[in-house]
Amino acid sequence: MELLDFAKTDTAARLRAAAKRGALSHALIFSGSGDRVSAARYAAAAMECTAESKPCLACPACRKVMQDIHPDVTFVRDAEHKELSIDTVRAMRADAFIRPNEGRKKVYILPRGQDLGAPSQNALLKILEEPPDYAVFLLLTTSAEKLLPTIRSRAVQLQLSPLTPGEALPELRRRFPDESEQNLLSALEQAEGYLGP
Repeated sequence: MELLDFAKTDTAARLRAAAKRGALSHALIFSGSGDRVSAARYAAAAMECTAESKPCLACPACRKVMQDIHPDVTFVRDAEHKELSIDTVRAMRADAFIRPNEGRKKVYILPRGQDLGAPSQNALLKILEEPPDYAVFLLLTTSAEKLLPTIRSRAVQLQLSPLTPGEALPELRRRFPDESEQNLLSALEQAEGYLGP
């Protein structure tokens, strides 16, 4: 889903309202079967946006977030392990104490929160309890229940709903232009409204 499409959702409206009040949390959990990656990018854009109404999705900071080239927005991944290793979490934690390069915040997106083992979650908990004022952590998970209660208690949870066919089909058509409408609808039904990253 494109960020411009995501901007029309209820979750985007909640993020805009929080940004307007200056009340975006330093820790957000995006859970459920909706488009968690777009939600995280939208939240990151709201935190880096230089316009008055955040996120504008047009300023240089927003455009960099949308293109995945903003130096202060990082997807935290560990290609060598299924679970995010404790060493990766510790490296992220250490990096969080280095001030942002050009943005207002340093945003860390953990796209597979459900794959965080207990040791990694405990390492993450330390930074969630006492983060630098410019550090933000966005945890994406299929279910918030897969995260420790102590993690959940320090973050704002946003449950994402599955995409409707009307919301998902334009993106599926863009990604798979050679597929029939029937195949796209079948794939969407099997994915339960989740398009993936």
